[in-house]
Amino acid sequence: MAQELPTTSSRRIEPVVAPVVVPPDDTPSILFPEKKEEPIFKRPSAEPKINLRTTTDLLDPGERFNKKSFSLQDGYSSPGFKSDTFLGELRTGKSVLDMICRDHQYEDGDMVRVWIDDKVVVEQIYLRNVFQGFQIDLKPGFNKIEIEALNQGSSGPNTAQFKVLDKEGKVLSENIWNLNSGVKAVLVVIKE
Repeated sequence: MAQELPTTSSRRIEPVVAPVVVPPDDTPSILFPEKKEEPIFKRPSAEPKINLRTTTDLLDPGERFNKKSFSLQDGYSSPGFKSDTFLGELRTGKSVLDMICRDHQYEDGDMVRVWIDDKVVVEQIYLRNVFQGFQIDLKPGFNKIEIEALNQGSSGPNTAQFKVLDKEGKVLSENIWNLNSGVKAVLVVIKE
């Protein structure tokens, strides 16, 4: 009631008319397509078409998680990683040093063993992404520290980072490696 509508309009709108297409007589209808079937006679197969057993050709959903994170294309298949590695020589006047270690890449279950002068000091260290450590008691003169890669984890090779520190926290040596199982890295510490 707020506005009056005009009863007549000066404008005329023409309706839209779609063109009519008459198909030729030889084309089939959309509703009733022409069927051109040839009779094919096949022997029934000996195997049933429906298999009611539990076998399936579908993939296991957990299979994609079993893949390795790193592959040989990542550059770890070099022959240098398959033999013992020398990490260098270190001279110090301290009798006790700290050694800390971690997995410098993906935490995948890498483990190492530490030997000092051909005796096992630490039987097994599970390398995590955070540093964990132990003390090294040095005898006067020559001390040979060997770090053995026990495995390669779920994504090889064994990827470790080691730091040797004095009691004040000063880094005396730092090394990163990529080793295969059974390979040792040797660090020589000379106590003066």
